[in-house]
Amino acid sequence: MTAMTSQKRQAILRQAAGYLELGELLVDGAEPTPATSRKLLLRSLDTLRELPEQARSGPAASLLEGEALRALGDWDAALPPLERAAEADAGRIEAWLGIGWCLKRLGRLTEAITALRRGLEASPQEPILLYNLACYHSLAGNVPAAIEHLTKAISIDDRFRDLTGMERDFDPIRSDPRFVAATHLTV
Repeated sequence: MTAMTSQKRQAILRQAAGYLELGELLVDGAEPTPATSRKLLLRSLDTLRELPEQARSGPAASLLEGEALRALGDWDAALPPLERAAEADAGRIEAWLGIGWCLKRLGRLTEAITALRRGLEASPQEPILLYNLACYHSLAGNVPAAIEHLTKAISIDDRFRDLTGMERDFDPIRSDPRFVAATHLTV
């Protein structure tokens, strides 16, 4: 049996990433995964199984596996590969976001907040981590922390201000004067 070449491993990872990207196009976290997306996401997972075990448990493949499982709505199963990816490369914000996403949907909000905090330790200027942390703090009823993280996210990238209007996670604090000030004033 011949060992798989690095080129072949990279081709498999690109193929799996392509299936994942196409599969995620129609996924809306609030709705069940459409059949077409489901088929593509499962194809991504099948493609990853072509890798040797060592490559399959590496950070790139783990992230793809976790993201596919997350998009399929299998949040419990998505956590181990996402955690492997985050542990191997703490700067991979996609892994931390995926972990937070899954934990939130599993009703483990405190753990989701902790995961995003860990991601911020590695990437303190990532506005998407700050924004999501603000969302989770809003849901947890921690208004000062939500406002603090939201304000930081907006100060780094003003586009996050526009997202707040549609973000249901901010509904619990939407009428709070601090939220109104953070989302309507120039920071």
